[in-house]
Amino acid sequence: MNMSVLFQNKRQNGEQKASKGSLAAGILYKPIQSAWAAWMARRTAGFTRSTWQVLLSLFVVLFGGYSLYLAVNGFTARQAKSISITPIKIPRHATQTGDTPKAAPQLSEAGYSRIRQFRIYMDSLARSPTGKVTYDRIIKCRPGLMDSVRFIENQYQLLKNE
Repeated sequence: MNMSVLFQNKRQNGEQKASKGSLAAGILYKPIQSAWAAWMARRTAGFTRSTWQVLLSLFVVLFGGYSLYLAVNGFTARQAKSISITPIKIPRHATQTGDTPKAAPQLSEAGYSRIRQFRIYMDSLARSPTGKVTYDRIIKCRPGLMDSVRFIENQYQLLKNE
């Protein structure tokens, strides 16, 4: 078996896969890359060899020095700057499922009658043309109020029937 054919097929398959995946990226990426390269070439066209050497030396000194600073500081830093390790505290309620039956809050007959009177009052406000403005203002400030009142009334009726 010819080894060059084997490797050639793999290279061709790899090139085909790369071209399929990079087609969408190439549509957007290539023009931007070309424009950036042309702009940079125009900006640096007048640089002499000595300017390039100075820029390269400056780059190496600055980033090399900063890297050296980070490495030395990592080994010689005081403990106050180090990351402190604190144990995780698991809250008591984390192990509870919430399925345990809770004691239903007791609502007295007087409390229920006050809630019922409030619902009747709010219904009368909603039905009258002059009270509709007040009703709308209350509902705007407390959007779930009437839902809560209906829920409390339904729960009271369920507990009363049991």
